Amino acid sequence: MLDIEIDRPAGRPILRITDYVELHSAALNEPHGFDFIDDRTLVVANRMGGIAIFALPVRTEAGPIHNLTPLRTITRAGLRTRLHSPGSVCVSGIENGRCELLVCNNYKHRISRHVIRTDGGWSLPRNSVLLEQGLDVPDGIAISPNKAWIAISNHMTQSVLVFGNTKRLNRQSRHLGTLLGVSYPHGLRFSSDGTMIYVADAGTPYVHVYKSHPGNWTGEHMPVVSVRVLDDETFHKGRHNPEEGGSKGLDLDPSGELLVVTNEEQPLACFHVPALQP
Repeated sequence: MLDIEIDRPAGRPILRITDYVELHSAALNEPHGFDFIDDRTLVVANRMGGIAIFALPVRTEAGPIHNLTPLRTITRAGLRTRLHSPGSVCVSGIENGRCELLVCNNYKHRISRHVIRTDGGWSLPRNSVLLEQGLDVPDGIAISPNKAWIAISNHMTQSVLVFGNTKRLNRQSRHLGTLLGVSYPHGLRFSSDGTMIYVADAGTPYVHVYKSHPGNWTGEHMPVVSVRVLDDETFHKGRHNPEEGGSKGLDLDPSGELLVVTNEEQPLACFHVPALQP
């Protein structure tokens, strides 16, 4: 976990890494996706385990390596958790002392919903299957800033499925929008105003950018621009099969100006978002 500062000399953001800590835990088993519940609490999805929630360590003079015990774990124990091969997790809402998590269950081909109390004890009052129609290895999930849309990277259909996030949403609901022109979508994020979606493509050296029809993601969409984020040497070094080689992790800073991507051969790369616009 990196401490960062973002400076803006001459109007362009520059990310500076100032420090780091390394987190270890017996609850981590092939960690894959994560999200922040708040600045002090991290939730991690483990493909060969469950969901683990950690209180982030306070910096001490003991060094950068910390062994953590989770505040709460959600595991496969008992069918009621609805959890199986969790690969990505998204904090979809926090209110009234509760936090809602949406989880991609990669090899069970569904999105599960888990509601956890944050106002004491981290109890787990509710689990359910939220979505499964049309899903085939869901590999990334993001929710729009206004909570109106849920976007899911659908690995085996080589597309991103966009669902309307309404109170009637359930496991029989079908997606309203489809993002095409991507090889193997992985990490994805909405822009700060919800009108754009940025998608990391694990099967190409590109990040694809999609634009909605004035805030509406219904229908089919092709990229308005595809931005190369890896050079040929780096891409082919990690291309062990047609589904690999490209970037997988992707995020935007809160201002929406800075795009960061990760790749096994290129751990961190940053791009100025305005320069990526068509």
